[in-house]
Amino acid sequence: MSLQRIINVISESDYKKHSLKTRKLIEKANKIILTPRELNERKMFWIYRVLGNDAEMKISRKHINDFQFLVLHILEKPKDNRFDDLRKYYKLDEETTDNLKFLMFPKKYPPGGYNKKLNKYGVEFYDPKVILKRLNFRDYIDLYSLMTYIPLDTKTPFVQNLLDEILSIDPLETSISLFNNIFDIVQALSPYEKQLIEIQLKNISFYHYKLLNSKKTKGVVVDGSNVIRHNNINKIDILLNLLDNLYTVDTTFFPCFIVFDRNIEYILRDQEDRDVLSKLSQKKRVYFESPADKLIVYLSNKLDYYMISDDKFEEYEFDENKLLDLRRFIDE
Repeated sequence: MSLQRIINVISESDYKKHSLKTRKLIEKANKIILTPRELNERKMFWIYRVLGNDAEMKISRKHINDFQFLVLHILEKPKDNRFDDLRKYYKLDEETTDNLKFLMFPKKYPPGGYNKKLNKYGVEFYDPKVILKRLNFRDYIDLYSLMTYIPLDTKTPFVQNLLDEILSIDPLETSISLFNNIFDIVQALSPYEKQLIEIQLKNISFYHYKLLNSKKTKGVVVDGSNVIRHNNINKIDILLNLLDNLYTVDTTFFPCFIVFDRNIEYILRDQEDRDVLSKLSQKKRVYFESPADKLIVYLSNKLDYYMISDDKFEEYEFDENKLLDLRRFIDE
């Protein structure tokens, strides 16, 4: 393999789709990290998607204010010693630190471990700027796209079929037994097959990536009406956003029940939102009840599931540790 092999790869239609998705991810994560004062637990996951497990496990153990301060310190004067301060504080791997540099300044710094990951093409670059020039890359985001691209071709039909199965897992519909079967199959994969799956999932659905990699999986009951009414938005988009974000650092939530008040249809202003609600109502774990709170707490107590709401449910008895603030699960 040679430079011509890379040129052939980046001309493939699948690669171009991958490159567009990757650029969108990096640009969003870059925008988030460059405004450190606005960081919160949910926004940090966009950063972890790029920096990887080493960063997620180590940075999340300490207060987010520490990370905000260290990033601000770097932005004031982006020098190597300031990146080194952050690396030492969190005891990050060198490759993770290089990825942080890349994420913050993708026109200046290449991604960590780029030569190692380009070995599969039989080439090695001692100066990353040469890569940009020889391959006509716009910036190092294009290099990151090349590093993370693993085509699912005719040689890996099993992996492609399994990926489709994983992405079909619906927390509102899929049975626990089916999820467990898929999980067991993934755990039995070879390291190479797992890498294929994980790279695809990170680009397509981070929820499904976390579902297969979290330390804990727990059931959850969502206060659907409360979510839709959050900040008087009265839009179903906020609920759909929450369903994509049903994970924390060490826990992913599956299965999921949603309980709405019976009058929720009249709270939604747009017909399009009502149509989406109608489709959701066909899912087996979606309920309509008045008062909804009673059923939410009942399901949580009976099944030992968590609850997501900014309601306090003061009239009911339940384990307060099971109540999670919905703001932890939405992009604001």
